[in-house]
Amino acid sequence: MFKIHSIQTYMDGRNNNFNLLRMMGALLIMFAHAMFITIGDDINFETYPVKYTLGITCLNLFFVLSGMLVTSSWLKHKSPITYGVSRAMRILPGLIVVAFVTAFVIGPLMTSVSLSQYFSDLRTWAYWPLTSLLYPDMTLPGVFEGLPNDAVVNAPLWTLRYEAFFYVCVALAGLLGWFGPRYFGWLAVLGFTAYVCVSFFTELRSIEAIDHFMHFGYAFLIGSCLHLFARFIPLSLPLALICMGVSVWAVYQFGLQTGEILLIPSAALLGLWIAYVPGGFLRYYNGLGDFSYGVYIWHYPIEQIMYTKFGYQTPMELYLHSLPFVLIVAILSWYFIEKPGLASIKYIVPYLKQRVFAQT
Repeated sequence: MFKIHSIQTYMDGRNNNFNLLRMMGALLIMFAHAMFITIGDDINFETYPVKYTLGITCLNLFFVLSGMLVTSSWLKHKSPITYGVSRAMRILPGLIVVAFVTAFVIGPLMTSVSLSQYFSDLRTWAYWPLTSLLYPDMTLPGVFEGLPNDAVVNAPLWTLRYEAFFYVCVALAGLLGWFGPRYFGWLAVLGFTAYVCVSFFTELRSIEAIDHFMHFGYAFLIGSCLHLFARFIPLSLPLALICMGVSVWAVYQFGLQTGEILLIPSAALLGLWIAYVPGGFLRYYNGLGDFSYGVYIWHYPIEQIMYTKFGYQTPMELYLHSLPFVLIVAILSWYFIEKPGLASIKYIVPYLKQRVFAQT
């Protein structure tokens, strides 16, 4: 007899395909940006006031996975210090390095102004600290000017501020004791109600920042719910495909503004099936490392360098020629920056706890 298991059945241990799923998402985002750099646009699925692209679709799945894993991280540690250090060491080491290299290596090599002008400009010296502090909108003098996304140095980094904001939300909810099933159920209803009210009864989603906050927040909330209510949620491929089919029908029938309500959780179920169920040779990827963050933060400047130097005319041409360099840099980032940063958590947390307790 065919038996459907709940998500919780698969949640024990780390032998899953989450690393592979995130890597697939990062590579799809890289291709979406190759389209933007070469032809000035991504694959668009648009109905006013909601606009989706291939990149945004992948990012929504990232935020679902983040909501699930970050909520799990808080429940595992239940310590603001441990949680905060863990989150910071996942994002900041790689970000600090890519910001430094961009400002002081890539910038001088790619700028169209003289080096004296470049290094006398305040933006050159502000880029590294501000980008490292999750303000990634800085430009660099003469760098990547005249490209379709004019003067934008590293476009993907803008999502990290949303990620960090939701990290803080999880910590606040945990500190207030809202992760119990009863309390979080009401919190989820409140969050969903706010999402529906803003989406359907206001024009606020025509403002880009609010639109991003709505769908990223909704995706992150779904991820938290999937973790907290995992024992009640079935996970099967037929069910996930049926939900996706209904969601796609809703999008085409009623537009993204309505279809999004079903599309994000349906994509989450399909993503979790891919993450948990297929085994065999796919699990060998875990032995290689987690390169998705490196691909995400490094691919855009590398693609822009390749486009500037060689003038590739098609997205696939730019993508394929950039991919080897992106993978090499992502692998180096994981083994020499990100992984050592994560390993340092076990030293940083006891030190900080000792300092805090010594002052109380």
